[in-house]
Amino acid sequence: CTGGGQLPVIKPATATMALPNSNTDPSGLLNGAVVQGPASIQVTSNGQRDAITVMVGALVNVTIDAEWTGSEHGLENITLFTYEEPGIPNGGVMSHLTCMGEGMRCNPVRRTFAWTPAPTQHGRVHTMCFVAHPVTPALAACPSAYRCVDITVHAPTLQWVGATPQHDLLVHSAVGCTLTVCPEVEDTSRVYNVDVNPVPGTMPPGAQFDVACEARPQSGSLHPLWPALAYPMRSTTGCKRCMHWEAVRGLETQNFTACFTGTDRDGLESIRTCLRIYVPKCKYCVQEGDTLHSINKKYRLNSNWLQLWNSNGIGEIGGHPLSPATAFPDPDGISNGHSVINLGPSYEMKQGESLNALAASFRTTIRKLLDVNPDIVDSADVH
Repeated sequence: CTGGGQLPVIKPATATMALPNSNTDPSGLLNGAVVQGPASIQVTSNGQRDAITVMVGALVNVTIDAEWTGSEHGLENITLFTYEEPGIPNGGVMSHLTCMGEGMRCNPVRRTFAWTPAPTQHGRVHTMCFVAHPVTPALAACPSAYRCVDITVHAPTLQWVGATPQHDLLVHSAVGCTLTVCPEVEDTSRVYNVDVNPVPGTMPPGAQFDVACEARPQSGSLHPLWPALAYPMRSTTGCKRCMHWEAVRGLETQNFTACFTGTDRDGLESIRTCLRIYVPKCKYCVQEGDTLHSINKKYRLNSNWLQLWNSNGIGEIGGHPLSPATAFPDPDGISNGHSVINLGPSYEMKQGESLNALAASFRTTIRKLLDVNPDIVDSADVH
């Protein structure tokens, strides 16, 4: 090469990214106005290498410019090649060469790469490398230095937050109590929107799950992946959905494991959490309008309301910490909203003891014992 060895130069890449739909600036800088894409995104350069971070489903355009300057070579035509190895990411399209000089002279030149990353490409770094060559054969020994562009397809970082129960937590939910469990998930990188769903086949019988997410606004600042070079990019939210369930009579002593998955809406990553639910025996959640007399009648207890009150007039002795009963010094004060009461004493049968003997001891009948002990299917099974 002549002219002091000056070579063609590939300039640092520039890039834009357009999201699948319009998004609102989370910082409030535009007063909540809808921001249309595409928008410029940051390109970090280090020597002859550029780095860009993008997201799945967004249309990315990367522009590469090259030129050969100087009094001796400013009129020379050049071309810009993409190296076959590593090539371009699957699904991407590289434009033909655009000549940007006066009179359609190919100096400077430009090529543009367009790509919408697919879900299977998340979490990976995709690299393209370029070189500029003079068109004149006599100057073939004057190529530019390589310049590479590394495109990282950002992966979500999902996390359970808020009131999400600890994984594998055990809770007791007595008959009549409304159990509300609200798993909440977010992408801590604030790039992807998320959702929460129940794992099929794990919900307790009759449980209801919220149809839609309760939107959970996240941080009010722009994510550092995409500083506001041109326009703010996106506002992401977490998601909270609740399971509502009331145990009914007949489920006493049964165990359930309700599981939930948190996912991003592009289906890239998922996390799972489960809650163990036990329905305690001889416990009842007081409903509005209940009285000790009506509860006694509802359960066909072989007692009167005074005996039921005696079981709940003072605090429990040796009660289970996950389903404590509420003490009611005033028998008229039980209708205070979903407090738990004891329906009667609990008794652990001895070896060889029969239900007949037990019924006689407690002055009741086998039928009534079976009615409040649904886990005993047949009295003959008790030994």
